[in-house]
Amino acid sequence: MSPRKVSRKLSAAIAATGAAGLVAAGLVLGSGTSGAVPVSLSLTYTCPFPLIGNQQVAATINADLPESVAVGEETGPIAIQAVATVPETATQGLNLVGAKNIEGTGEAQAAVAAPGAAVDVSVPVTVEKTAIPASGSFTVNASGQAPSITFPQPGTATIDVGDLGLTLTPTNASGGETGLGTFDSACVLDPGQDTTLHTLEVTGGVSGQHDGHPHPEPTTPPTSTQPPAPTTPPTTTQPPAPTLPPGGGTVDVDFGITGSSTLPRLGGTVQLVGGVSATANLDNGTYTGSMTLEKTKGDFLIVGALPATAEIDFEPVGDITGKITDGAVAFNTKLYVKLTNVSVFGLPIYFGDTCKTQEPADINLASSGAFDPVAGGQVTGKYSLTRADGCGPLNDFIGPFVFSQNNSVDITLSGK
Repeated sequence: MSPRKVSRKLSAAIAATGAAGLVAAGLVLGSGTSGAVPVSLSLTYTCPFPLIGNQQVAATINADLPESVAVGEETGPIAIQAVATVPETATQGLNLVGAKNIEGTGEAQAAVAAPGAAVDVSVPVTVEKTAIPASGSFTVNASGQAPSITFPQPGTATIDVGDLGLTLTPTNASGGETGLGTFDSACVLDPGQDTTLHTLEVTGGVSGQHDGHPHPEPTTPPTSTQPPAPTTPPTTTQPPAPTLPPGGGTVDVDFGITGSSTLPRLGGTVQLVGGVSATANLDNGTYTGSMTLEKTKGDFLIVGALPATAEIDFEPVGDITGKITDGAVAFNTKLYVKLTNVSVFGLPIYFGDTCKTQEPADINLASSGAFDPVAGGQVTGKYSLTRADGCGPLNDFIGPFVFSQNNSVDITLSGK
């Protein structure tokens, strides 16, 4: 079944997805300067996502940046334009939760360093609404704008790209949120990369100050809408290299079980409580795992007339198996049903742990309505029980009592 042990630790994410969509950004100086030249920089980031853990995201930044700017002259608006490639694993995680589009916001970090000025710039960005394909990688665009900057002294200035914080919302076909909800992803630059987007010259000033003679520095630096930053660029702690969950595109998932099973022939209903632990394969939407059910009890009628009470236990056989497709889930599980205590008219007629069905019940369950592999949903199904054996001296009386067909099960799976 396919929700997650991962993820809202996901949430993600997830997701898809990751959970699961991303963007990286670069700093672009706009108007108020001269001699713009085209520049390009490609970087990789490590971004954590629900369901799928850390993923490596490649981003390419293209911009037209000035070759020079004068002392005290405003650079004009600072814009962000970037295209990021979302990896296939993130696509798989997003499809797993039924996501059809992704959009969001973020903050891109950059550092501008020049003589007499070191400014850290934090720029709000908008992640464009992007359709999620059925498979493969896809690209996401982001854009934003920061205030203008001025430089107090002539010299060489550099613009370096920094980390990126994202807040992303995957949406389903009807435009509603998936089980991932809105999640944050702190994307960190992978180590060992050249992060310098551009180098430019700060010249002598708009009034001809740079005439070959020394000039006193201004007593106060030119105003800027950005607050002064530390004189040295901050260092960041790099995360470990991105890794996929064990087995490639797989993720562990957990659900709690609550519900009931009705046995029409026996005129009774039993309450069901338990859990599911499984491993989902993001590549093909299949999963394997285990289901456990706690002991329960029920009141029944033998041959339609004799009131009986039975305490019931369950013995799973093998793994549960299933598949998730477009927001729907179907799975199969097999288990023996055991009677540990049977009373008729309040008088005990069996007590032990050997009384169980001759064959395991073969139970097929399918989602009823929308099913979210993170948040869960309702699943229903039908099953039959063979007669029981090993039920003590009254085995021939108790054994046939268990035989029943067209039994129904209705349970809710709730993501942990």
